[in-house]
Amino acid sequence: MFVLACTFLNTQLRMLPAMISNSIILAVRGSVRCWRDRSLLKVSLEASSVRCWRRHSHPTRRRVPDMEEILARVVVPLPSYETREKCPPPPESVSFELMHYYRGLEKEDKVDFLTKLSQEYGVDHKAVSELSAKLLDTQLRDLATILQVEDRLRYSLTPRYKQLLSHTSRIEGGVKFLVDLRADVLEMISSKASESPHIRELNGTLKGLLSEWFSVGLLRLERITWQSPCEILQKISQYEAVHPVRNWTDLKRRVGPCRRCYAFTHAAMPGEPL
Repeated sequence: MFVLACTFLNTQLRMLPAMISNSIILAVRGSVRCWRDRSLLKVSLEASSVRCWRRHSHPTRRRVPDMEEILARVVVPLPSYETREKCPPPPESVSFELMHYYRGLEKEDKVDFLTKLSQEYGVDHKAVSELSAKLLDTQLRDLATILQVEDRLRYSLTPRYKQLLSHTSRIEGGVKFLVDLRADVLEMISSKASESPHIRELNGTLKGLLSEWFSVGLLRLERITWQSPCEILQKISQYEAVHPVRNWTDLKRRVGPCRRCYAFTHAAMPGEPL
């Protein structure tokens, strides 16, 4: 047994250098293969980065429509007197396009936009003059003819943009957009950014429409408490002009259990105290 064990041990010792050499060779080959794969991966990533840089360094530029093009597309012509009740309303996409375009304008561009809207898409004064002269000629005729001419004259006094504003109020966020639009018009008038009489006419049209939409019967009186939504509490603290709110502690005291705070809201402007 001892002789066999010694013989086996001598055999293993003679094979040990070969086993070590094979292990070293396999390790070196694996390292070379790994280095080569990493090099190929690095080259591939660099090429991909170059292609990505070339693709994004020259992006496809979308042409931004100018003011004239937008107004010509969103302000549809006023239907004729005979077809005024049969003409279908413009699609909602027109109002959404108006809102998106106007909100992206700078302050100076908004002044130009509103000035151009009020001047070029307002009342057709030529048609009004013709109908006024026709009304004078019909004073000696029967009452039905006079009333019909008066109704035509009344319809011709409608600005072209009024139809656009009316349809904008029917989409989501449209009433809030028109409220902000009139705020911009009032700022233009007070700061004399535009002294055009057409701007005052636009303000009168917006005022009339908003007066109809915000009549007392359409408003809702809600009590404001500390459990009301945070955005409503924040807006109330911002809008309070008589007794300014100093901080959140002061606001919590004013809407606490021993106080009563109410605000008017509108269904078309949820979360917006009036």
